[in-house]
Amino acid sequence: MSGAGDKPLKSPGRFLFQLHNRRGMGHLMRGRNIAAEIRALRPSAEILFYTRSAPPAPWDPDIRLFVENPDRGSRWHDAVLSFSPDVLVYDTLLSGEIRCEPDSPFLRRVYVMRKSKESRQAEIFDNPALDWVDRIVIPHLPEEFSVDLPVSLQRKSIYVGPIVRLPRKETQSALKTKYRIAEGEYLLTSTTGGGGFADHAESFFETVFEVHRRLCPQMPNLRHLVVTGPNFKGSLRPLERMEIVSYEPDLIDLIALSDIVIAEGGYNTVNEIRLTKTPAVFLPSDRKFDDQEERVRSLEEKGLAFVFPERSSTVASEISRLCASASVLEQIRRNYESDRMVIGNRTAAEAIVECIDR
Repeated sequence: MSGAGDKPLKSPGRFLFQLHNRRGMGHLMRGRNIAAEIRALRPSAEILFYTRSAPPAPWDPDIRLFVENPDRGSRWHDAVLSFSPDVLVYDTLLSGEIRCEPDSPFLRRVYVMRKSKESRQAEIFDNPALDWVDRIVIPHLPEEFSVDLPVSLQRKSIYVGPIVRLPRKETQSALKTKYRIAEGEYLLTSTTGGGGFADHAESFFETVFEVHRRLCPQMPNLRHLVVTGPNFKGSLRPLERMEIVSYEPDLIDLIALSDIVIAEGGYNTVNEIRLTKTPAVFLPSDRKFDDQEERVRSLEEKGLAFVFPERSSTVASEISRLCASASVLEQIRRNYESDRMVIGNRTAAEAIVECIDR
């Protein structure tokens, strides 16, 4: 029995994730990937996601949700008080709320620090909230992060590699049935990820539709799935041999089935494309904190993708030429044969779980 002031006996653990998901899906998916590995390590662990908005269905019944609702007084502080976590996990964004959290000598804090643009990364390093963090999980390899950590952060930081969901053959089989994908069809998938960045999404889809118009006459076996993302508020009318999909929960398996993918350059999508070794064309967007072009250029340099920062009819013509070239796609697949990807899901979960065992 523990006495007053003693550390409680080892338990399965209670893990509370703070995830910002209003426009994209990256934070939410990273959290789910880590949570799945925590569940594998600690089957009885209790996991709660604090989100800015309700995630799209279907949802994992093993993960509880606390959706922010300021109008009803439902905020981060309330989630912390009601859940009484052992570990708080903050994904990418680290706010001043950390100073207002209930204090406990047994509460541990973990920050998942995805790489940001240079100026933003400097701001993160200078954030005094990092003094409160016990562990920093970096979802990159050191050579991918390519930024020197301040000495004060090195001892509590761990590079784990990309955190990405894994493809499953049985799911791919189900998707073939769901979308009626026939043998011999050429499957093109286009996606903006979460779809919540309206201006970027609109110009992306304009280019994608122009690519489709150019491909359709020369490829009678073309099948094009356009995944807008659950946060996309616009309206798209499908062209011949095109289907508009608002949300596909198993997007990585759809990517795995595709002959080629056209995407922007978000963290999750890029890593899912790389993991499935799928040829890709990237139209990176200019984000405030996230350097999409830098991320996709690293794949282009390895001969694994093509990158077009500009969006125009000229670009659409070049993309359609690449999509229609069997030799180009085959060369990318050959280049992927020597690519080795380290997945960080389990290592990240282990680093988080270890916090409550200290």
